[in-house]
Amino acid sequence: MASNLGNLLYGVLLWIRWVGLILIAIVAVGLLISDGAKTKLSPNRIFVVAASALLAAVMIWVTPTLINYARKDANMYVPNYPVGTYQ
Repeated sequence: MASNLGNLLYGVLLWIRWVGLILIAIVAVGLLISDGAKTKLSPNRIFVVAASALLAAVMIWVTPTLINYARKDANMYVPNYPVGTYQ
């Protein structure tokens, strides 16, 4: 049973993920074009830009999930009740 707020936040999360991926792709292509206009592109330079864009895309896709896991696991290490009280 999901709430409307939960559905809204999930939709916003998906939108932010896709916009982030699109922006990374645009920046990566822009870097390749600008470097190609200035100097000859070496295969090494193309590989570095593509690998950096891929790493950034993976981090944008995985970061919200990692934050959610950390939030859920935090209660295991730091309980929700105040220090000095009974459970």
